[in-house]
Amino acid sequence: MIVDGLTMAGSSINGYGLGAEELLASMDRNGIDKSVISPVQPRTYHLEPQNDAVAAMQSRYPDRFVGFCRIDPRLGEDAVTELRRCVTRLGLRGLMLHPMEEGYTVNDAPVVRLVGEAGALSIPVIVAAGYPWVAHASQIRSVAEQAGETTIVMSHGGQINISGLAQADAFLALEACSNLRIGTNGVYRQDFLEECVEAFGAGRVLFTSMTPVFDQGFELDRVRSIGMEESDRSLVLGENMLRILGEDAKDRP
Repeated sequence: MIVDGLTMAGSSINGYGLGAEELLASMDRNGIDKSVISPVQPRTYHLEPQNDAVAAMQSRYPDRFVGFCRIDPRLGEDAVTELRRCVTRLGLRGLMLHPMEEGYTVNDAPVVRLVGEAGALSIPVIVAAGYPWVAHASQIRSVAEQAGETTIVMSHGGQINISGLAQADAFLALEACSNLRIGTNGVYRQDFLEECVEAFGAGRVLFTSMTPVFDQGFELDRVRSIGMEESDRSLVLGENMLRILGEDAKDRP
């Protein structure tokens, strides 16, 4: 089963958008079975209605979509309340954080509090990662160390600096924190992904496209071209995310 670990649905104030039918068409075109969907940043900046919309998409297509909520941690206890509402009432199955678009630093105390609550609710967290000063891998490492019971996935392989300097920080974060994973979207160095698989195992790397910011088909091709044992490729393509979500029935090491 192929599972895209990160897509974003809705119409964003930042100029991109994706509807349910459009996403389904892309999935069918590329042979993708399921996609994790999370909200975009809307024109209103109010994320609660977007969480409701994602829950409705999940309910309409339960075999194709897995809904993650998106919350602004700067709301403090209101953010924690919204997370609990999304999980216990809406049935959403994870939390997506986008520090760059929302405008906060990922290792601020309210973020650590929210990520810790996600772990208490037994749901994973995806962070739009790699953005300097707000979501650098070393900052996410700090969160992972303080919220050790929470599984955290860093998009962009944990780094987006094309100089390559940030790759070392992402690698060190994975080395230090067993609860950290990386998503493959936008990673410009295939050898970095291959080094992560070799050093930490294929179980720490997940296929994520972050469509519509990236092209879903192109990002799938990126994963298919990673040099690894073919027996491990199914882990990256979908089994890892299913395992994080508690859906994986296979008993693989």
